[in-house]
Amino acid sequence: MRNVLSRTATEGTVLARRHVRPFRRAYLIRDDDYAGLLRVIERACQVWGGVGDLIVPVAPNGNVSDLYRTMLLRSELDCLAVVIPDTESQAWQQRCRELGETLRLPPGRGEEIPVLMIAGARDAGSLRTVTVTDPPAGDPWELVYSVMLGRLPQRPDEDLLAYSRARDDLQFSDVLALERQTPESLGVDDLLTRCRQVTPVGLSRMSLTPRPLWVGTNGVDGWLQEAGAAARDLGRNVYVLCENRSVADAALLWNLRALHGWSSVVPIGLPVPHTRDGELDVAEAKERIETVARQPFWVTGVAPMMVLTSATLPQEDLEAVGRDLPHRAVYTLNPCDVLVPTPAPLARSSSMPLSFAAGRALAQTLTQDDREVLALVDTDQSVRVTVEVDRQPLPSLVPLRGGRWSMYPAYGGGGAIVSASATGVAEVQWPQAWTLLEAAAREHGLTVRESVPGQHAVALAELAGGAHDVRWLAHRGLLSLLYSTAASTSMSWFKARADRLARQVAAAQEDPDAAMAQFSELLADINVSHDAETSGAFDLSSLSKALGGKRSVAEAWLRWALQRRLVLRVVQLICDHCGFKVLRPVKQTGNAGCPRCGRTMVDPFALTSLTFRYRLAEPLRRSIDDDSVYHALIMRWLIAALANRPGYLVGAHPGVEFYRGKQQIGEADIALLMADGTIIPAEVKRHGRQLTESEVDKVRSIADALKSPTVLLGAGDSSDDCPQTLTHDRDDGTARVITSDYWLTPIPQPAIDGSGLPRWNRDNNRPPGLHDHEEAFCSLIEDASARDFGTHDPVRDLF
Repeated sequence: MRNVLSRTATEGTVLARRHVRPFRRAYLIRDDDYAGLLRVIERACQVWGGVGDLIVPVAPNGNVSDLYRTMLLRSELDCLAVVIPDTESQAWQQRCRELGETLRLPPGRGEEIPVLMIAGARDAGSLRTVTVTDPPAGDPWELVYSVMLGRLPQRPDEDLLAYSRARDDLQFSDVLALERQTPESLGVDDLLTRCRQVTPVGLSRMSLTPRPLWVGTNGVDGWLQEAGAAARDLGRNVYVLCENRSVADAALLWNLRALHGWSSVVPIGLPVPHTRDGELDVAEAKERIETVARQPFWVTGVAPMMVLTSATLPQEDLEAVGRDLPHRAVYTLNPCDVLVPTPAPLARSSSMPLSFAAGRALAQTLTQDDREVLALVDTDQSVRVTVEVDRQPLPSLVPLRGGRWSMYPAYGGGGAIVSASATGVAEVQWPQAWTLLEAAAREHGLTVRESVPGQHAVALAELAGGAHDVRWLAHRGLLSLLYSTAASTSMSWFKARADRLARQVAAAQEDPDAAMAQFSELLADINVSHDAETSGAFDLSSLSKALGGKRSVAEAWLRWALQRRLVLRVVQLICDHCGFKVLRPVKQTGNAGCPRCGRTMVDPFALTSLTFRYRLAEPLRRSIDDDSVYHALIMRWLIAALANRPGYLVGAHPGVEFYRGKQQIGEADIALLMADGTIIPAEVKRHGRQLTESEVDKVRSIADALKSPTVLLGAGDSSDDCPQTLTHDRDDGTARVITSDYWLTPIPQPAIDGSGLPRWNRDNNRPPGLHDHEEAFCSLIEDASARDFGTHDPVRDLF
């Protein structure tokens, strides 16, 4: 089932994306090693795709900031390279190696393909002149020029020449048309002009296509307090204010350029200007920013919003610079708000069909164009292929990295990673969705199991035809009928007897009416049947009444339920010997025996007419008995609402138990797995009043163990029926409440402004009307019935 974290292997033919790419490495560099930074940039510009490598500043004591630890955990990486500083520190290097072992990233730079080998396979006449800019050493603009434009040494590195089997005296100019320039006047205008030339950064990207961050405002941003919302919403119009010789600022600018695909001059770095007293020159900083902002949109390609950030400047300085900048909204954000993990940012991408059997498929690794570009390269050792399946994103999780255990499959960057085999094909083994949840939990030292209600809800969703089709149960009258049907006949007697006893007890209370009302409400929640035989049945008339008196809607729903085997058609048999009445499926009416007297019922039908009744199938009955039907219904809404953005939601499961060792730390009624590896737990109750503070604390304890930013609370009631529940909702995104005002909608589609999502603490929150939902339900199920619930041939609509 799509978007459900089940143990089902992928089957059938799917659309896939193939990303042929070089190795991607992360460079660990001391945050005071400016010379080492320049060496890394020189090396990256000589390597095919090297400018897509991640640069990670590390403190002298070996500590890595939370931002870059997340980048290392969630980015698509193949190896970890440690840049040894001039003042060598054995302890620092040891800390870096230990970090690599924790992340399951092999040490070293991996296989590096010299960009000269790619250029050598192309027609020399098709190559444009590469302009290498050498800014004066020590100039405040040196850092920005080096990151934005790249650097090249006077001659290729010796080990790269040895790899390409080239002669020892080979120069860049022997393969490329290359021009070195030393600018006379460094500044914004000169930098913008040079960004439009072919630079060493552009050389490294030869024959590769950027894979920039998906940018676009969407209603779910911030609703779950997810990381990276600002990066997605505000886009690439980012200005990084860089202190002179700051490795942290250079790394931030370098990684942001890779994140947004190098398609324009932004993100851009600008040196921090200082007055003679060493103070920040706010006026000069604003002038530099405005010089860039005044460029035509086809030069910058930017949205009207502007983001200022820096790894070194304090927030108040950024705000002083951003204050009163004309013509646009200005946001001053921390690096963690604008830099997010990504797949490998450079690749040769193409589409292909894949045919899976038991989760395995054979994929063609290289196209003919790829073979021509890589004609001089040993692709089996030096090239990786990331295979993505459409609408099935895989999070980058440490337990799923191959690392040095390369005999096992490796996963990251949204897909399965294989070698570009010389045979031209490679086997892709796609993991089960439940395995992804297990891997995400293991990162926090936890294990997971399906809860019993979760198993019932998954079985219900499978029987319904998938999580999406659970929507045909989202109707208040229908759910009420299903609950009353699931109760056994003996339970009805028990309720009547208990009601009489309760009235006697209530009469002795100070407020008999209130006591009786509370007891009756609690009593109504009890619906227990031992099995399908002891549960009740309903007829078409009662179903029609539950669905608003519309017989055509009732017939449409029955047609779907019978087709999906959610209900069974039964008839009442009357023993012609003892008069005992029993319900039996239509197929079991011949020569039926009487359960009371044991004799064969010769003529068990009434003489006047035969009335069909309908009994709940076992998966539906069980999900009613333990209220897991609400798990499935709210999970269905969450999947539809959050999967609106491609590559955002991996899936959900309607019942997960979390364990640390052998001790259970909690049970989530729904667990959401996001594409960034975050697990968001949810607590669901049939009635909002059951979401007490102690129940909320239980789900918060799970969220704390998973380091989840949000918890979700689901109620079967409407907001009018559980106002106290809404007090748990937090406008900061740490807790969200979902009521039937939202999950009853047949087609959840969050609007761009987020109006399709509950935001109880905002004045403009207007929950949809329940009556409108049920009217839409009736209309849609009649339309679906007319189209045979998916078996209708859409081509017939052309007739």
